[in-house]
Amino acid sequence: MLRQKAIHRRFIILFLIILLIGVILFPEIQKRPLHYLSQPIVVAVTGIQAGMTWIAGGFTHVWENYIALVTVRRENELLKQEVARLQNDKTQLQEAALANLRLQRLLDLKETASFRSVAAAVIGRDPSNWYRTLMINKGSRDGVEVEMGVVTPVGVVGRVIKTSATASQVLLVTDRNSAVAGMIQRTRDEGLVEGTENGMARIKYLSLLADLQEGDLVLTSGLTGTFPKGLQIGTLGRATKRESDLFQQAALVPSVDFSKLEEVLVITSLNGRPEHPDRSDPTFPGTKGDGK
Repeated sequence: MLRQKAIHRRFIILFLIILLIGVILFPEIQKRPLHYLSQPIVVAVTGIQAGMTWIAGGFTHVWENYIALVTVRRENELLKQEVARLQNDKTQLQEAALANLRLQRLLDLKETASFRSVAAAVIGRDPSNWYRTLMINKGSRDGVEVEMGVVTPVGVVGRVIKTSATASQVLLVTDRNSAVAGMIQRTRDEGLVEGTENGMARIKYLSLLADLQEGDLVLTSGLTGTFPKGLQIGTLGRATKRESDLFQQAALVPSVDFSKLEEVLVITSLNGRPEHPDRSDPTFPGTKGDGK
């Protein structure tokens, strides 16, 4: 035991002698004695700081990417909303342009026709299969009466069969109860345009000698007080001619697409139109006024 303590004492004395010699041989140790002793600690601390910096940098990168992704998603949502709004605006502008074109054509007919008329908007259709009718937003308060003819710039629509103060019911030329005096433009042969049970139309009571050709234009003959002469009704389809019949008849394709009607003119008088038509006429669809 004493021997071990002596050995330890000698080792400590030897370490101190070596340290003293080092201090004497290397004077810079005297100036910065802790510098060399702190190197391992500095290395360790630097490594830890570098690791923490790397971890913090990675977290910051992930967070920034997340925030950027959220921002991009939000911007995409706003862009989608803006595109939807612009598309809606475009649709409304297109509808306004189409409505303006239709009303302009209706106004042109109203101003140039030889009859007086009231413009009206279509507000309903008969959902049943018994009658082919539609409803318009002008009635007796606007001068509309039963049996008045209804037309568009394209051709004949039908006639008024019922009125109220603010609305009227129109029987289409394709209804089986409808009858309009017609004339084939090319040959001047006259007949009667009627609706059929299946919602089509035909012209009857044509002479057996009449030269009928598909595509011939059929106009109003003006023989009744409902329509003036010369309004387009439709075109001839296939003709039916049998030796036992007194007359021949032909299918008729109406000029008007009744499923797409939105505005019409009601003929209130065949005696002429105003000498100075007013473009601000309150009888046009959607405007106020009594329309008389």
